[in-house]
Amino acid sequence: MSSLPPRVVPAPALPREAAEWMARSLQTALTMKRRASLALSGGGTPGPAYRELARMTLPWERVDVYFVDERFVPPDHPESNYHLVEEALLRPLRLAPAQVFRMEGEREDRDAAARDYAALLPSSLDVVLLGMGPDGHTASLFPGHPALEEKSRRVLAVVGPKPPPWRMTLTLPTLLAANAVLMLVAGAGKKDAAQRALAGDQALPAGRVTNAQWMMDSAAAGR
Repeated sequence: MSSLPPRVVPAPALPREAAEWMARSLQTALTMKRRASLALSGGGTPGPAYRELARMTLPWERVDVYFVDERFVPPDHPESNYHLVEEALLRPLRLAPAQVFRMEGEREDRDAAARDYAALLPSSLDVVLLGMGPDGHTASLFPGHPALEEKSRRVLAVVGPKPPPWRMTLTLPTLLAANAVLMLVAGAGKKDAAQRALAGDQALPAGRVTNAQWMMDSAAAGR
């Protein structure tokens, strides 16, 4: 159960509010260190928030971008999280390639790809944006999956329930070690899972990310 009370935002304002939260969290990190790390998810809810974030003035040359999860597809594939983030955020900001740490979903050796990505991660991520599915999954951590019990590895290759099935994902230890985590949830179809996760239901992966600030629209909050 998150120790932070959830924030309920009108649906039209949700992308802007999420972007402002990320910008504030990055600014906080940059007051304490030279560079800040931002880890991003894919999905329909985060995309508009990235477009809002791209309009905000930050010292972007000091921000490194990482990924929460990725499907094992090429980076220009429509299902690629990188493809979404590139179009909505990276390209508008014109970030240097050296600032972007992409999960290599085109690689055939999935376990090696996961190990290599773990080696690229900072000791702890500064800012993480997560989404949640109607089944309560977050990142590519799904209910009942053995990956939920991982204690030491920071990145895993996993098989999800929907095509394309193979994914790479940050693990719970990595998410729980992050300094600022936003769980962004929208839509009435996620209301039941959100209520269960916020109540601390450990059967739902989202319920295990106990350091997250939840931000929801009214439909997801059931209001």
